[in-house]
Amino acid sequence: MRGWFDMPKIDVSYTDLCSLLGRKIPIDKLRDDLLYAKSELDEANGDILKIDVKDTNRPDLWSTEGIAREIAGRYGKTGLPKYNVKKGKIVVKLDTKSPVQPMAVCAIARNLKIDSSFLSQIIQLQEKLAVSFGRNRKELSIGVYDLDKIKFPVRYTSKHKTEIKFSPLGYEQEMTAEAILKNHPKGKEFSHLMKDTDIYPVWMDAENKILSMPPIINSNDIGNLTTKTKNVFIECTGYDPKFLLVVIDTIAAQMIDRGGLVESVSNITGTKKVVTPSLATKKFSMDMNYINKVSGLNLDNKTIVSLLKQARYDCQLSGDKLNVMYPSYRSDIMHARDIVEDVIISYGYNNIPAKITSIATRGKLSELETFTGNLYEISIGIGFQEILSYILTNSDNLFSKMNVPQESAVEIENPMSRNWSVFRTWLIPSLLEFLAKNKNVEYPQKIFEIGDCVLLNPKKETKTEDVKKVAFAITDVKVGYEDISSVLDAFMKNVGVNYSLKEKPHTYMINGRSAEIIIGGSSAGFIGEIHPLVLKNWGLQKAVVVFEIDVSYLM
Repeated sequence: MRGWFDMPKIDVSYTDLCSLLGRKIPIDKLRDDLLYAKSELDEANGDILKIDVKDTNRPDLWSTEGIAREIAGRYGKTGLPKYNVKKGKIVVKLDTKSPVQPMAVCAIARNLKIDSSFLSQIIQLQEKLAVSFGRNRKELSIGVYDLDKIKFPVRYTSKHKTEIKFSPLGYEQEMTAEAILKNHPKGKEFSHLMKDTDIYPVWMDAENKILSMPPIINSNDIGNLTTKTKNVFIECTGYDPKFLLVVIDTIAAQMIDRGGLVESVSNITGTKKVVTPSLATKKFSMDMNYINKVSGLNLDNKTIVSLLKQARYDCQLSGDKLNVMYPSYRSDIMHARDIVEDVIISYGYNNIPAKITSIATRGKLSELETFTGNLYEISIGIGFQEILSYILTNSDNLFSKMNVPQESAVEIENPMSRNWSVFRTWLIPSLLEFLAKNKNVEYPQKIFEIGDCVLLNPKKETKTEDVKKVAFAITDVKVGYEDISSVLDAFMKNVGVNYSLKEKPHTYMINGRSAEIIIGGSSAGFIGEIHPLVLKNWGLQKAVVVFEIDVSYLM
């Protein structure tokens, strides 16, 4: 079955990378240098390097320009990269009424010298940003256009799907929006993003030419870049301005690294104006002593500052207080530990001397973890496959999609993404999300998960409580309550716990086909058939039956 996320893998021209670095670096040396950019060289096939970037929070590294920018800090180009954005005169009106990616930001880049290597990186960075950062275009999409073919002013607006007609990228003939979604490769791949509305977003110029239909496809003329293109218009559409700003700044930095002149654009929504890109410097303050405390290294202040400058920071030191300045496209700096990580990367993990910790006692698994290991063996033994999902999720998954009332959940104060903004309170949504991502895999599918959930617990000493739960799910063409209840019975007999069932309705279960699991007179969990409305919310076409139990009741 398919996993959650793959680390971004990019193709880079070795000649192009060395050109950006201003020096030729032997492949063996480059293999080591890529570690500074949180990357590994998977394969060198002639001039093409296949690089695996080991960080999904560093979109600035997902291109030749980003890799070169990071490595250059170890070859003398230290400190904060200097990016200038010229104040532009172009105004873009945003008045889309479509619920699909209603927000947008833009930029202009001029005087570009686009060769085949640069063109491939423009396309690759767009795709990686939209797929990895934008969850396969669900959260954001990007368009880059030949500026000289556009008649300004440009607007981001919307039309009924029957009113849209243009030539999509790769096609000479005009096609309706419905035909694009049905016949164009990208239309078929991303048509599900438009399924809940008939009002589609479109970019249009002053002559009412359609530039693109986000998040599906660009037009074949204005949206088709070549090596003859000199000036480009860049737009990014989505839902969360925080991520749109990171993306537009990342692309703007790529253009400047290639010698382009970037101009800002005024994005107007009603009476509100947002000017992008900014490429403004961000600042973080921390205790200098914290770096050695966390890293275990014994570095003097001068060495720490030098290592941070190699990682492309600027530093100001006042006593024990360290102020670091970093680029706007770095969205991963959320805690002082993120700064410490970059210090260690610059220092080199392989340069840290091995040290055996002297401990007077031997470690062992807790009683809970030992018991959980037994549950794992039992679950595998009765024919189920384990999955591991993230403890972070979002309110839609926990409540809306499950057809349950909104409840309180522990929220992240500054989430990197709204998709990972709260801690899960139960496991079934995680199982359904996994099944939704594996609809094309052979049936029946039998999965289980043993994982932690976080509950609000204001009446006790701590405001939150970690609870370990176990959950099972079966999906098939024909599967019902009897199938999952027999699994529950086998599971409980192997665990050695007596239980009983008490019928109880749940809004996410079919009425009359759900029950509480009673252990020792207390409600320890639930069992039943998932309601068709919930299945529809997850895009599941086959029946699903589940049960979930609090592990503490099984011990």
